[in-house]
Amino acid sequence: MIQSSQEAISSIGRSETTAHIADETPESIETVGKVKDLEDSTDESDKTCDINTVLSQTANLASDEVGKLNIIDLSSLTTLDILEAETSKERLDVIIEATKTKAVQLSLYAKNLITELCETTWSVQALRKTLHQTVFHEDFDLIAHSDFGFIEVTTRYFLDIMSSPQNPFNNVMLERTAASYLIIYIVNQLFLSNNDVIELGWLEREFYLTDRTKFDGILFKVGNKTICPALVEFSGGINDHTSLHKNSNDIKKLYFNMAKIMTETKTESLFCIRFYGHTIFFEKLVKYEDNMYRVVDATIEVPNTPRKLVAFIKKIPLIVAWKQAVIDYVID
Repeated sequence: MIQSSQEAISSIGRSETTAHIADETPESIETVGKVKDLEDSTDESDKTCDINTVLSQTANLASDEVGKLNIIDLSSLTTLDILEAETSKERLDVIIEATKTKAVQLSLYAKNLITELCETTWSVQALRKTLHQTVFHEDFDLIAHSDFGFIEVTTRYFLDIMSSPQNPFNNVMLERTAASYLIIYIVNQLFLSNNDVIELGWLEREFYLTDRTKFDGILFKVGNKTICPALVEFSGGINDHTSLHKNSNDIKKLYFNMAKIMTETKTESLFCIRFYGHTIFFEKLVKYEDNMYRVVDATIEVPNTPRKLVAFIKKIPLIVAWKQAVIDYVID
C-alpha cells in the first residue's frame, strides 16, 4: 500500500513536470518573442515621439538656426536642456557619446610643443623664444609629425602677424581678405600632409548635389569630385559688423545642403567650417538612429593676442581630431 502511494506521488510529479514542459512549446516561445518584439517596437516608438517633441520645441527657438531643418543642435545649451527633459539624462549622454568626434593620439613632438607653449608667459617674445627652442628635430617627418608641423607653422604665423607694424586682425578686413588670412591659410596647412587624399577648392565653388548653390570652399576627394566631405562658408570679415542675419542664413544654407548630400549619398556624416565674428567653427552633421544632429567640435577665436594664441594652441587636438574624421570619411 505504501509502495502504491509512492508510485502515485511519483506519477503526479511526472505529470506536473510534463505539464511544465508542455507550457514551453514552440507556440508559447513564439508568443514570448512577439511580446519582446512589441516591447522593443514600443521603445523605438517612444524614442521617435520624444525626438519629434524636441524638434517641435527647438524649431521655435530664436537662437536655433537648424531646428526647422529637423536637425537637433547639440551645440545649443537650450536644446540640450529640452532633450534631457523630454528623454532622460541617460538618453542624452548616449546621444552625445554616439555623435562626438573621436580623439586622436598626438605625436610626442606635438604633445611636448603644446605643453611648452601653454606654460610660457603670454608675450610675443616669450612664445617665440619657446617655439625656437622646441621645434628643431633632426628626424622631423611631415607625414609622421603632421600635427607638430601644423602647430609650429601656425604659431609662428600668428606671432608674425602680432609683431607686424600694423596687426591686420585689429583693423577692418572684408570677407575674402579675412578668409585668405585665416580659414584658407589654416585649412591649407592642416591638410598639407594629406593632399594626396583631400583636394581644397576655394571661392565660389559648386558641388553637383547642391543645385546652383555656391560655397566659399569645398573639400573634395582627390581624383573624385563626386565625393565631398566638407563645405566651407565665410560669414563676413573682421571688424566689419556683419549682421547676425547673414550668419544665421549661412548656417541654414550649410546644413540644408549637408543634409541633402547625406540623404543623396546615404552617408552618416558630413563636415563644415564656418567663420563669423572673430571665430572659426569646426562642425559636423551626423546621423544617429535616423535623426540628424549638429555637433560643433571646436571654436577658435582669432589669435590676435598672445593669450588668444595660447587658447588656439590648446584646442589644436580638437582640430586634429576633426581633420582625422574628414580623412576617415574620404578613405572609407
